[in-house]
Amino acid sequence: MMYFSGTEVAKEAADIIILDDNFSSIVKTVLWGRAVFNNIRKFLQFQLTVNCAALIIVFIGSVIGGQEPLTVLQVRHIA
Repeated sequence: MMYFSGTEVAKEAADIIILDDNFSSIVKTVLWGRAVFNNIRKFLQFQLTVNCAALIIVFIGSVIGGQEPLTVLQVRHIA
């Protein structure tokens, strides 16, 4: 059986591996990770807002009746 050290297991499990022990590299990596996380959060918030608004518009339009408030192409472009 082959046993791996904790460092090797951590490298295999990590998404990002910092190659040096310089503190400024660690700070830059943490800031980069936070920026990526914030961008993902903003994108998801935007998508949920837009899609919920489109859903409400389509639902109210179908309940009221008459002409469709959004065409299929408009809804496809939103989603």
